[in-house]
Amino acid sequence: MNCLLKMRAMREQLSVNERKLADFILDNTQLLRDYSSSQLADAVGVSQSSVVKFSQKLGYRGYPSLKLAVYESYAGASIASDEDQARHLGQANSPLSTLGQKKLEVLENTVNINESEQLSAAVKAIRSARCIQVSACPGSVSVARYLTHQLLELGCWAVFDEGGQLQHKIADSLSDDDLLCILCDFGGEESLVEVANRAREHGVKVLSLTRYNYNAASIHSDIRLYVVPSEDDEALQRLLFRSAQLHVIEGLISGVLEENG
Repeated sequence: MNCLLKMRAMREQLSVNERKLADFILDNTQLLRDYSSSQLADAVGVSQSSVVKFSQKLGYRGYPSLKLAVYESYAGASIASDEDQARHLGQANSPLSTLGQKKLEVLENTVNINESEQLSAAVKAIRSARCIQVSACPGSVSVARYLTHQLLELGCWAVFDEGGQLQHKIADSLSDDDLLCILCDFGGEESLVEVANRAREHGVKVLSLTRYNYNAASIHSDIRLYVVPSEDDEALQRLLFRSAQLHVIEGLISGVLEENG
């Protein structure tokens, strides 16, 4: 997983000191390999223990591991940037090509943020489930319908209803060989937590596809998949987010088809 991408995606959920560290690292990535933990702490104005805790929060054993991951991410991004510049040179700057490039960036970030183990677990859970309940927040209803249709096309027993009370009743009827899929975009996941908890009381496995941050839906899930939002205005951000959600879903469906074949 790309360390710098993870840092950007988590920024809004970081504490004040953690955000200072993240911003400094993102703005001075190429210089970080020359900084010790104490020098980084002094430069940012935080304690050395804050640097260690920040590294651990990002999933690293300590600052040396974080520094190595940052350098590897920076080196990889530099190579990719040169290749992208050569590939896009001379392309028309039309609205269609501009949107395509923004979609490509969101899709690449989404692919990089998801762990292969989680994707494999999701494919396995879909293949082995007796029944699959799909639940979604209002902004992801269209994507939930698409997922349900694709699952039915695969021959899976899948059900989706956007009404809250009926979702609860369906969750109460599930058993430990079933699967609950939760889809959520920019909020409203709290309404799905009760559905997830009721399903888990019956031993049901929960798979979530949400934006990448600390959110209630992913916290209450067994398998966690993510989309990395763009930094564009809200209307375009939702469009790009939905494209990335669909990309992840189609990747899962493709994985199920490959294993069935």
